[in-house]
Amino acid sequence: MSGGEDEESNRLLSSSARKIGGGELSSTYEEHDDRFVISDEDAMMRQSIQAQERSQSVHMAAREAAHIAYSLEQTTSEHDVDTSKQISEHDDQTTPRRQRQQYYYGSTNLRSTKTNESPLPSHKSTTSERRSKTKTTSSLKQVLHQSTAVILVGMLNIMSAVPFGVSYFPISWKGDGDTDTDDVGGGGQFPLPGKEALGIRMFLFSTIIGQVVFAFSSKFENAIGLQMVENVPFCHSLANIVIAQQGYGIEALSTLFFLFGLSSVLVGLVFYVLGRLELGSIVYFFPSHVLVGCIGGIGVFIMITGIEVTTNEAFTFSMNGLESLRDNWNLLAWVIFFEATLRLLTYLVHRGGKGHVPLLSPIYFCLITPLFYLGMFLMGIMIHQDDAESARYFFPSPAGESSSSFSIWNKELFNIWTMVDFSTISWTAVYNSIPTIIALTLFSLIHVPINIPAFAISTNTEPDMNAELIAHGYANGLSGLFGGLQNYMAYSYSVLYSKSGGTGRVSSLAVAAITSILFVVGPSIAKFIPRCMAGTLLAHIGIDLMVEGVYESYGNFDYIEYSGIWLITIVMSTYGMEAALVAGVAAALSTYVVQSITYQNPIRSIRSAKTLRSSARNRLLAASKILDDDDVGRGRILLIQLQGHLFFGNITQLTDNIKNVLSKRQGTSHEAWIVILDFTLVLGIDSSAAQSLAKLKGTMHKKYSIDISIYVTGSSKGFPTQYELSRDLSRSSMTLPEKAVTFAEEETEEESESVHLLRVPQRTRSLSENPESAKRMLDSITFRMPLTKFQSFPTDHVTESLDSALTFAEDVLIARQSPELLNDEMEWNTLANLAAHGDSRLYSVSDEEELAFKYLSNLCSGEDTDEVMQLLSLFEREVYKNHDVLWRRGAESDCLKLLIRGSLVALLEDETGTREDIIPGAVLGELGLVTDCVRLSTVECVSEEAVLFSLSKRAWEELAKTNPKVARFIDMIVIRYLSHRVQHVSNRIFETRCLPI
Repeated sequence: MSGGEDEESNRLLSSSARKIGGGELSSTYEEHDDRFVISDEDAMMRQSIQAQERSQSVHMAAREAAHIAYSLEQTTSEHDVDTSKQISEHDDQTTPRRQRQQYYYGSTNLRSTKTNESPLPSHKSTTSERRSKTKTTSSLKQVLHQSTAVILVGMLNIMSAVPFGVSYFPISWKGDGDTDTDDVGGGGQFPLPGKEALGIRMFLFSTIIGQVVFAFSSKFENAIGLQMVENVPFCHSLANIVIAQQGYGIEALSTLFFLFGLSSVLVGLVFYVLGRLELGSIVYFFPSHVLVGCIGGIGVFIMITGIEVTTNEAFTFSMNGLESLRDNWNLLAWVIFFEATLRLLTYLVHRGGKGHVPLLSPIYFCLITPLFYLGMFLMGIMIHQDDAESARYFFPSPAGESSSSFSIWNKELFNIWTMVDFSTISWTAVYNSIPTIIALTLFSLIHVPINIPAFAISTNTEPDMNAELIAHGYANGLSGLFGGLQNYMAYSYSVLYSKSGGTGRVSSLAVAAITSILFVVGPSIAKFIPRCMAGTLLAHIGIDLMVEGVYESYGNFDYIEYSGIWLITIVMSTYGMEAALVAGVAAALSTYVVQSITYQNPIRSIRSAKTLRSSARNRLLAASKILDDDDVGRGRILLIQLQGHLFFGNITQLTDNIKNVLSKRQGTSHEAWIVILDFTLVLGIDSSAAQSLAKLKGTMHKKYSIDISIYVTGSSKGFPTQYELSRDLSRSSMTLPEKAVTFAEEETEEESESVHLLRVPQRTRSLSENPESAKRMLDSITFRMPLTKFQSFPTDHVTESLDSALTFAEDVLIARQSPELLNDEMEWNTLANLAAHGDSRLYSVSDEEELAFKYLSNLCSGEDTDEVMQLLSLFEREVYKNHDVLWRRGAESDCLKLLIRGSLVALLEDETGTREDIIPGAVLGELGLVTDCVRLSTVECVSEEAVLFSLSKRAWEELAKTNPKVARFIDMIVIRYLSHRVQHVSNRIFETRCLPI
């Protein structure tokens, strides 16, 4: 390549490199492709020239990128982890560029004059010196390129370190230059010189640890660590506990630093465990209004701290506190002026339509110090630095250091790590601090689930909550081991750092390096920073937190939650963190109780069962008429559906409402004979509510003449309570009243035993589970004699499902009017199930045919028996064994079947637990036969043997041609079954839009 070509290529390479760095490479190809399809010949020529220039620039950039990648790849044999990572990252970035380059050349056929040259260098430079030089140069370029972001974060760190660093210890613990140690209210001298310097270094040390750990452990490329400034109130609480036990000496400071480190280690341990066990979501279980109340209380506390830092005097909500504000008005006026100015600037920016300007507040706080000096100059207050300290405009210099000196290295630099002396620790103070440490730990957990998702949205990255929790665990645990305070990823600082161009591990470590320098020189710089800057920053943050807690939350919570927010805020501001923790628990519990009583009625619905149907759809025609009767039928069943948590707060309301409904119905044509209490939607029952329900049972029987009460648990595990409610509710509480379900005047002891076996008609289930008992029962009963002596039902019954409860209630209503009808059903089911469980000799084929005729006649009620017999003659007998599958879901519908004896189950295999038991006398497969649809469920035999009569589709279609009237019987069975399913209790009890038809 000639010299002119080299010069031109270098120019294009530089231009292309700038585009690559700015993310313009892909758009270059897109722009080229769009322009290249223009049909105009002149435009095509101009764009071809431009495309050729872009082609050359991109080609040269790709060659340079390939050259760098090749050099780096030759060093992998030295097993350098960082270099390997750079190779991987670079390959990921260059590979698509090479692919696009090939596509570009292939589509345009534009090539450089040197396209036959290899993109890789002809020589190998793989020495470690060159690799180290390349890496160092790249790192330095990255830091220099992001120097603005790194310096900005450093300024923010020192700006925050001063106000918060001087706030870790109570104002009564007097530092250097402080006076009035014997004022009313107590106080003592800080045992070390430079209380403010120690606090500043505590802040910076925790920040450094967090920054270094996040640089290596966080998934974010631009996370900024910061001391957890919201925990300043807890530092005060711990200090006050130690002072009360040990006074103000060096022993108290040793215990306090031990507590600081212990609390940080515990916070780190909790973060780590939550992240390792992937339990990050547990932090969302804290009631939001309690957290908001804590935020408001911390805001007030920080505002008070700002006043104390500004005036160097303790502040209380009393007349003495107001007098202190008056006496120090000259100091507070600066804070009020600067804070009001910032609020005005923020308002004007928002009003001007510029939205939120992230750099406004940081820049403003950085300008407070020079503005303060300028203001003093303009006001003619030219005083010496020592005089300014005496006037409390500035923080005092450490003891032994004049205000004009500027010492960097001194013996107090390592006080943080030499403070703890285990021989002087007060373990009593440690024990007394446990509630505060627990509250500190819990409060520390709320920041991470707020900051991480918010920062992920701001940076358009996918957050890994568990990984960030583990990183916070490392950061806090490491800080605590060296006596440091808690830290976290600061959302606002991280956003500013990201928007300023900061990213990558090297830049993050540069932030930590600058903060480390400030750790050494920061306290010496701090004495030149006016108190009003620290006071303004604290006041600004405190006001923001308080506004967020008690003002912006208005309207987002109901009145009881909002009252809890104010309660926590006031208690924290007045009595401290421990009292606020108790207030938070009280607010959460009271909110739960009041909301449960106010907003969720424990009674979901109260209705008659007149339009509800159980799964017993094959009843005799006479029995169905009894149930449909307005006077003696299902209208006498009262269904009460409960919901939510039943506890001492709402159980009185529940029982009073039930009594009121029963009282209104008593003596009317709608008076209830049977009451069903459905607990399916109940989530929990405390002991007080359980005892009240047991008492309600007796009240319903005695006062409101309820014959039978039925209780639905809704679960095979019983009622959701530790109290033995099933035992109390199923125990008969009284003898039956005169009109109760008793049908014989006399009964012998033998008959009484038989009655007992039938008193709870489980229909098929109890007999199928215990065939031996059923056989003994048959031995003691002569079926030639109707079972008119079927006598009693229990006054109280507990069952698992609402369907079985309604079936039980229907049996009671039938037995009240005609026990023989119920006995006939029991006889059929008993014989069918007994034969299905291994003793087929008790049942012949002729018996099966006779029973089939009874079943089919009942289904075709009102029709001519000869026609029913004609239909039955088309059925074919089939026998299935246990676990045999009659058909599977999706199979072709080619028949319907009538179950004569045995038990079947229909289930949906892809829906666990969705099943329906099929009892003798039921028809199955009728819908597919008539509508020609596929099987909608899988049917399986669950008894030892099952006998079915089957009607094939071919036989039914032939019958429809020869005798349409008889064939129509099947249509009527389909309509009857569909109608019954629509009105089934499970379809209507939870969805009121499913109306009866």
